[in-house]
Amino acid sequence: MLKLKRKLLISMAVLALPFSTASATVKKHYQAQYKAYVSGLKIANIDVEFKLPTGGYHLSANAQAAGVGRLFSSSSAESHSFGQITNGQLEPVGVSIAWKQSDETKKSEIGYTDGAPSQFYSDYVLPPERQPKTPVALETVGRGTNDPFLAMLGQINDNDLSSVCRLPKRLFDGRRLANLRPQKMQLIAADDHGLAVAGPVVKCETKWLPVAGYSEESMQNASEFDTFSIYFARIAGTDYAAPVKAVTSTRYGRFTLVADKFFTAAETK
Repeated sequence: MLKLKRKLLISMAVLALPFSTASATVKKHYQAQYKAYVSGLKIANIDVEFKLPTGGYHLSANAQAAGVGRLFSSSSAESHSFGQITNGQLEPVGVSIAWKQSDETKKSEIGYTDGAPSQFYSDYVLPPERQPKTPVALETVGRGTNDPFLAMLGQINDNDLSSVCRLPKRLFDGRRLANLRPQKMQLIAADDHGLAVAGPVVKCETKWLPVAGYSEESMQNASEFDTFSIYFARIAGTDYAAPVKAVTSTRYGRFTLVADKFFTAAETK
């Protein structure tokens, strides 16, 4: 359970490379709050901020162990993902993830050049059992990848919410490369979903496919996390959508991430 919760905290809040939205005019600023559960038991709270300075974006999250999760660990994680917006597409410039367990803090950072990963640093040394079966060569990853946190945002095309489900995504966290492949989708009207948003949502059934950088055990257990149900809603005043709920099955039971507060406008500074 401890191993699972540490993975979930890090993946949900995938400290910053030098960047400050204070140096640019923040046009829009949103805040969201999520809770994470395993088998109906709360394990974490996650606070998320999405800022849109002129010509760019800054997405950050802070995850803290909560509920039964605190019985197993005092883990926390913080992430920052930032970059520029080109033709509506979020093009990463930098990602930083820091996580703390007990009194030890570890950090990983990814730098991008022209939207492609070009630098990776981590002070976390993988133990022997987690060494990758097929390592990823950074120079082969190329453009069009997102860190797992940023990949949860989708661009809405032609004012069609369901468009966020149609394109596959490539995930890269500095060591591991995977694909998210859409399987099917369902548009759900505002009166029918009972979630923390006023408008419609689109339910995306998505398959997770590891490519490289994973340990042999992770590859063997890939089917454990193979399908996600993600419910996307529009972030008001933008052409982007984010999950209001996500569900998958694990060996420990059903994992659920659900928004208590979904990207409400906050005061800009």
